[in-house]
Amino acid sequence: MRKLCPFPTLSMALAGTWLVLAGISPLHLAVALLAALAIPLSIAPLLAMLPGVRSLPAAMRLVARVLWDILIANIIVARLVLGPVSRLRPAFVNVPVTVTHPSAISLFMSMISITPGSIPLALSPDARTMLVHVLDLEDEEAFIAKVKERYERPLREILEC
Repeated sequence: MRKLCPFPTLSMALAGTWLVLAGISPLHLAVALLAALAIPLSIAPLLAMLPGVRSLPAAMRLVARVLWDILIANIIVARLVLGPVSRLRPAFVNVPVTVTHPSAISLFMSMISITPGSIPLALSPDARTMLVHVLDLEDEEAFIAKVKERYERPLREILEC
């Protein structure tokens, strides 16, 4: 059974999402079952490389933190772009990266990317430094400390990597 359904939670989530979005009918039940079996089987090699989660409550706190930061950053960015452009202090910042697993690095960069006001532009070839553009930078060291404390440190605690 494990070979047919290597990630049962993912399969249930896929089938459930399909049925919620498409409605329940014999055809949709068949498509949901097919998707729930085929998609996890086709991406199993990728999913097997993902690090495990040590603490689900810590992961949920990180998700809540990122959502809160997105909300606050949207308000701040709206004020900045609606105000005088001359007040903006855009800058490029090199953020040191201490997580080493490719998935953790990707999540770290994604969290910075989806928070308005900053966007990761590049990762160094050795994956130890990330170049980030910041819309309004007051203090470079404070920005680096903030993203590392709010996003990278919890990632190291949550992921088994």
